Amino acid sequence: MTIALKLTREQERRLRAGAVQRDAQIVREVLLQAVDSTVEGLLRTSIRRPKAVTLSALDKIAAELHDAPVLSDEAVSRAGIYADHP
Repeated sequence: MTIALKLTREQERRLRAGAVQRDAQIVREVLLQAVDSTVEGLLRTSIRRPKAVTLSALDKIAAELHDAPVLSDEAVSRAGIYADHP
């Protein structure tokens, strides 16, 4: 998985300055700020709870499945499945 960090112009300027000065503390601070904001954004937008299914909806699905026609043994046999295909 690849996650892109979006930096503000100020963060980018500080990151470049920290890299030029070889100041690991500045680089860490800028990257940690970017990671924090990226994580918050990902959690807000992409992780959603699944919609709850009600018991009445499950009962309706179960009833539809129960009322579905049963296939014959011939229909689900290999010969029956491939009858139209030589």
